Amino acid sequence: MKKHIQAIQEVVEKNKRAYKSEHFTGISPEEIKKKLMRVNSPFIVSQGWGSASPGGSFTYSLGIYNPDPTQASSLYAHVWVGSGNVDPVVGTFLLNVDTRFPRLTEPEFFGLSLAPGASATLSFTVKVPTGIEQSKYLGNSCLMELNYHDIGTYLDRGVFVFAVT
Repeated sequence: MKKHIQAIQEVVEKNKRAYKSEHFTGISPEEIKKKLMRVNSPFIVSQGWGSASPGGSFTYSLGIYNPDPTQASSLYAHVWVGSGNVDPVVGTFLLNVDTRFPRLTEPEFFGLSLAPGASATLSFTVKVPTGIEQSKYLGNSCLMELNYHDIGTYLDRGVFVFAVT
């Protein structure tokens, strides 16, 4: 566990330097321990984002780490705006969407593959609708491992608060 905590902290610091966003969150050592104890992994380790004006856009970056001893494949992240993060039920969490904003998924088909102990960052360009109110909005991300011929696996979620100014 100690080895993973150190490796993940290095990934978070690397992402913080590489993606100089207006806002950044990285997972703490305590959160890493909790996530390593659960069943579903890989998981989200960092997020970076900015703000935008109505009609503009901002970049959202999502850092992912695979602590498993096997390769993870067919990984995708889905990003949207809505207030669902506090909903513990995955089905309704995913449906809580502000339809004025786009719903985005990365990467391309066949998805992201991560070797044991590897990390990657996915980037999204979130377009802000013209004429939308200036306020703070909740962005959500969901990390999934898809199974192209059966039910996939929900792995992790993140939330970020962005400003429309």
